[in-house]
Amino acid sequence: MSIESANGAEAIAGMIWNRFMDLLAAPATEPDMLWFAVPLIFATFMMTLYYGRYRKELLGWNTAFENTMIFLFVSFDLFRQMYESVVPHSWVNIYNNPLYFSITLGLAAVSFFSMILVYYHLLPKKIAFMLFAKLPINIALYVTMCIVYVNVAADWITVGAGVLLFILVWIIVKLIQVVQGISARKQEAEEHGDWEEEGNGEYELDDEDIKKGASRSLTVKEAEAKRKTARMNATRKKRKK
Repeated sequence: MSIESANGAEAIAGMIWNRFMDLLAAPATEPDMLWFAVPLIFATFMMTLYYGRYRKELLGWNTAFENTMIFLFVSFDLFRQMYESVVPHSWVNIYNNPLYFSITLGLAAVSFFSMILVYYHLLPKKIAFMLFAKLPINIALYVTMCIVYVNVAADWITVGAGVLLFILVWIIVKLIQVVQGISARKQEAEEHGDWEEEGNGEYELDDEDIKKGASRSLTVKEAEAKRKTARMNATRKKRKK
Protein backbone atom coordinates (compact mmCIF):
# COMPACT_ATOMS: atom_id res chain seq x y z
CA MET A 1 0.00 0.00 0.00
CA SER A 2 2.82 2.37 0.94
CA ILE A 3 4.68 1.52 -2.27
CA GLU A 4 1.60 2.32 -4.33
CA SER A 5 1.17 5.60 -2.46
CA ALA A 6 4.80 6.51 -3.05
CA ASN A 7 4.52 5.68 -6.73
CA GLY A 8 1.34 7.76 -6.97
CA ALA A 9 2.98 10.75 -5.25
CA GLU A 10 5.99 10.44 -7.54
CA ALA A 11 3.74 10.33 -10.60
CA ILE A 12 1.86 13.46 -9.45
CA ALA A 13 5.14 15.25 -8.74
CA GLY A 14 6.34 14.33 -12.23
CA MET A 15 3.15 15.67 -13.81
CA ILE A 16 3.42 18.92 -11.85
CA TRP A 17 7.04 19.32 -12.95
CA ASN A 18 6.15 18.72 -16.60
CA ARG A 19 3.29 21.22 -16.37
CA PHE A 20 5.66 23.67 -14.70
CA MET A 21 8.00 23.38 -17.70
CA ASP A 22 5.01 23.94 -20.00
CA LEU A 23 4.26 27.19 -18.16
CA LEU A 24 7.84 28.37 -18.58
CA ALA A 25 7.87 27.53 -22.29
CA ALA A 26 4.44 29.04 -23.01
CA PRO A 27 5.64 32.43 -24.38
CA ALA A 28 7.96 30.63 -26.80
CA THR A 29 5.15 28.46 -28.16
CA GLU A 30 2.60 31.28 -28.42
CA PRO A 31 4.07 34.63 -29.58
CA ASP A 32 0.86 36.50 -28.68
CA MET A 33 1.63 35.81 -25.02
CA LEU A 34 4.82 37.84 -25.26
CA TRP A 35 2.77 41.04 -25.38
CA PHE A 36 1.61 40.33 -21.84
CA ALA A 37 4.32 38.06 -20.47
CA VAL A 38 7.14 40.56 -21.02
CA PRO A 39 5.37 43.48 -19.25
CA LEU A 40 4.41 41.18 -16.36
CA ILE A 41 7.99 40.00 -15.92
CA PHE A 42 9.35 43.54 -16.23
CA ALA A 43 6.83 44.93 -13.72
CA THR A 44 7.60 42.15 -11.24
CA PHE A 45 11.35 42.73 -11.57
CA MET A 46 11.08 46.51 -11.16
CA MET A 47 8.81 46.23 -8.11
CA THR A 48 11.33 43.79 -6.65
CA LEU A 49 14.11 46.35 -7.07
CA TYR A 50 11.93 49.13 -5.65
CA TYR A 51 10.91 47.34 -2.45
CA GLY A 52 14.43 45.99 -2.08
CA ARG A 53 15.76 49.55 -2.18
CA TYR A 54 13.05 51.06 0.04
CA ARG A 55 12.64 48.24 2.54
CA LYS A 56 10.54 50.21 5.02
CA GLU A 57 7.84 51.10 2.49
CA LEU A 58 4.65 49.05 2.42
CA LEU A 59 2.01 48.46 -0.21
CA GLY A 60 -0.80 51.01 0.13
CA TRP A 61 -4.55 50.54 -0.24
CA ASN A 62 -4.47 52.58 -3.45
CA THR A 63 -1.85 50.30 -5.00
CA ALA A 64 -3.72 47.19 -3.88
CA PHE A 65 -6.90 48.57 -5.48
CA GLU A 66 -5.02 49.25 -8.70
CA ASN A 67 -3.68 45.69 -8.71
CA THR A 68 -7.19 44.22 -8.43
CA MET A 69 -8.19 45.98 -11.66
CA ILE A 70 -5.43 44.21 -13.59
CA PHE A 71 -7.56 41.05 -13.54
CA LEU A 72 -10.33 42.96 -15.29
CA PHE A 73 -8.05 44.30 -18.03
CA VAL A 74 -6.65 40.85 -18.74
CA SER A 75 -10.11 39.26 -18.81
CA PHE A 76 -11.16 41.68 -21.56
CA ASP A 77 -8.11 40.71 -23.61
CA LEU A 78 -8.88 37.03 -23.08
CA PHE A 79 -12.38 37.65 -24.43
CA ARG A 80 -10.74 39.28 -27.46
CA GLN A 81 -8.49 36.24 -27.87
CA MET A 82 -11.49 33.91 -27.95
CA TYR A 83 -13.37 36.26 -30.29
CA GLU A 84 -10.49 36.14 -32.79
CA SER A 85 -9.69 32.44 -32.29
CA VAL A 86 -11.52 31.38 -35.46
CA VAL A 87 -11.87 33.19 -38.78
CA PRO A 88 -14.27 34.84 -39.43
CA HIS A 89 -14.24 36.58 -36.07
CA SER A 90 -17.54 36.16 -34.28
CA TRP A 91 -19.09 36.23 -30.80
CA VAL A 92 -20.05 32.63 -31.44
CA ASN A 93 -16.38 31.74 -31.03
CA ILE A 94 -16.63 32.78 -27.38
CA TYR A 95 -19.64 30.55 -26.69
CA ASN A 96 -17.96 27.67 -28.50
CA ASN A 97 -15.22 27.71 -25.84
CA PRO A 98 -17.29 27.07 -22.69
CA LEU A 99 -14.27 26.21 -20.52
CA TYR A 100 -12.22 29.27 -21.44
CA PHE A 101 -15.35 31.42 -21.36
CA SER A 102 -16.04 30.25 -17.78
CA ILE A 103 -12.43 30.87 -16.73
CA THR A 104 -12.37 34.37 -18.22
CA LEU A 105 -15.77 35.23 -16.77
CA GLY A 106 -14.60 33.94 -13.39
CA LEU A 107 -11.48 36.09 -13.65
CA ALA A 108 -13.61 39.18 -14.26
CA ALA A 109 -15.86 38.27 -11.32
CA VAL A 110 -12.82 37.83 -9.07
CA SER A 111 -11.64 41.25 -10.17
CA PHE A 112 -14.94 42.94 -9.25
CA PHE A 113 -15.14 41.09 -5.94
CA SER A 114 -11.52 41.98 -5.08
CA MET A 115 -12.13 45.61 -5.98
CA ILE A 116 -15.05 45.75 -3.54
CA LEU A 117 -13.01 44.14 -0.77
CA VAL A 118 -10.15 46.60 -1.19
CA TYR A 119 -12.30 49.67 -1.92
CA TYR A 120 -14.18 49.33 1.37
CA HIS A 121 -11.16 47.98 3.31
CA LEU A 122 -13.11 44.85 4.24
CA LEU A 123 -9.98 42.76 4.76
CA PRO A 124 -7.26 43.21 7.37
CA LYS A 125 -4.45 45.32 5.98
CA LYS A 126 -1.78 42.61 6.13
CA ILE A 127 -3.96 40.02 4.39
CA ALA A 128 -5.10 42.46 1.69
CA PHE A 129 -1.56 43.65 0.97
CA MET A 130 -0.31 40.06 0.79
CA LEU A 131 -3.08 38.85 -1.55
CA PHE A 132 -3.06 41.83 -3.88
CA ALA A 133 0.66 42.43 -4.16
CA LYS A 134 2.23 42.41 -7.61
CA LEU A 135 3.84 38.98 -7.36
CA PRO A 136 0.82 36.74 -6.58
CA ILE A 137 -1.38 38.68 -9.00
CA ASN A 138 1.14 38.52 -11.84
CA ILE A 139 1.69 34.79 -11.33
CA ALA A 140 -2.08 34.14 -11.32
CA LEU A 141 -2.50 36.17 -14.51
CA TYR A 142 0.40 34.39 -16.19
CA VAL A 143 -1.04 30.94 -15.43
CA THR A 144 -4.49 32.03 -16.64
CA MET A 145 -3.05 33.30 -19.91
CA CYS A 146 -1.21 30.01 -20.39
CA ILE A 147 -4.54 28.19 -20.08
CA VAL A 148 -6.31 30.40 -22.63
CA TYR A 149 -3.49 31.18 -25.06
CA VAL A 150 -1.54 27.90 -25.05
CA ASN A 151 -4.35 25.47 -24.14
CA VAL A 152 -2.65 24.34 -20.95
CA ALA A 153 -5.11 22.09 -19.11
CA ALA A 154 -7.17 23.81 -16.42
CA ASP A 155 -6.79 21.24 -13.63
CA TRP A 156 -5.19 20.76 -10.23
CA ILE A 157 -1.89 19.84 -11.87
CA THR A 158 -1.74 23.33 -13.36
CA VAL A 159 -2.62 24.80 -9.95
CA GLY A 160 0.28 22.88 -8.43
CA ALA A 161 2.60 24.04 -11.20
CA GLY A 162 1.44 27.63 -10.61
CA VAL A 163 2.23 27.31 -6.90
CA LEU A 164 5.66 25.92 -7.77
CA LEU A 165 6.25 28.86 -10.13
CA PHE A 166 5.21 31.30 -7.40
CA ILE A 167 7.59 29.72 -4.87
CA LEU A 168 10.50 29.82 -7.35
CA VAL A 169 9.89 33.46 -8.30
CA TRP A 170 9.40 34.40 -4.62
CA ILE A 171 12.78 32.88 -3.71
CA ILE A 172 14.48 34.75 -6.56
CA VAL A 173 12.77 38.00 -5.50
CA LYS A 174 13.87 37.58 -1.87
CA LEU A 175 17.46 36.81 -2.88
CA ILE A 176 17.60 39.97 -4.98
CA GLN A 177 16.17 42.02 -2.10
CA VAL A 178 18.63 40.52 0.38
CA VAL A 179 21.56 41.45 -1.88
CA GLN A 180 20.10 44.94 -2.27
CA GLY A 181 19.70 45.25 1.49
CA ILE A 182 23.31 44.26 2.15
CA SER A 183 24.55 46.71 -0.47
CA ALA A 184 22.39 49.53 0.91
CA ARG A 185 23.52 48.94 4.51
CA LYS A 186 27.15 48.84 3.41
CA GLN A 187 26.77 52.15 1.56
CA GLU A 188 25.06 53.76 4.54
CA ALA A 189 27.82 52.53 6.84
CA GLU A 190 30.53 53.93 4.54
CA GLU A 191 28.77 57.30 4.31
CA HIS A 192 28.32 57.37 8.07
CA GLY A 193 32.02 56.52 8.50
CA ASP A 194 33.09 59.39 6.23
CA TRP A 195 30.82 61.71 8.18
CA GLU A 196 32.33 60.62 11.50
CA GLU A 197 35.88 61.01 10.17
CA GLU A 198 35.19 64.64 9.38
CA GLY A 199 34.61 65.28 13.10
CA ASN A 200 30.83 65.36 13.04
CA GLY A 201 29.49 63.37 15.95
CA GLU A 202 25.95 63.27 17.24
CA TYR A 203 25.01 66.32 19.28
CA GLU A 204 24.21 65.50 22.90
CA LEU A 205 21.51 67.55 24.58
CA ASP A 206 22.50 69.28 27.79
CA ASP A 207 20.17 70.04 30.72
CA GLU A 208 19.32 73.45 29.32
CA ASP A 209 18.18 71.97 26.01
CA ILE A 210 16.05 69.35 27.77
CA LYS A 211 14.34 71.97 29.90
CA LYS A 212 13.31 73.93 26.81
CA GLY A 213 11.47 70.86 25.49
CA ALA A 214 9.56 71.11 22.20
CA SER A 215 10.66 74.68 21.50
CA ARG A 216 14.28 73.48 21.27
CA SER A 217 17.22 75.80 21.69
CA LEU A 218 19.04 77.60 18.92
CA THR A 219 22.06 75.45 19.69
CA VAL A 220 20.14 72.28 18.86
CA LYS A 221 18.84 73.77 15.62
CA GLU A 222 22.34 74.85 14.62
CA ALA A 223 23.69 71.39 15.42
CA GLU A 224 21.02 69.71 13.29
CA ALA A 225 21.73 72.06 10.38
CA LYS A 226 25.46 71.36 10.70
CA ARG A 227 24.86 67.62 10.84
CA LYS A 228 22.66 67.75 7.71
CA THR A 229 25.25 69.78 5.79
CA ALA A 230 28.03 67.39 6.82
CA ARG A 231 26.01 64.38 5.64
CA MET A 232 25.39 66.02 2.25
CA ASN A 233 29.09 66.81 1.88
CA ALA A 234 30.01 63.22 2.76
CA THR A 235 27.56 61.92 0.16
CA ARG A 236 29.03 64.19 -2.53
CA LYS A 237 32.54 63.10 -1.56
CA LYS A 238 31.52 59.45 -1.82
CA ARG A 239 30.01 59.96 -5.29
CA LYS A 240 33.18 61.64 -6.54
CA LYS A 241 35.20 58.60 -5.47
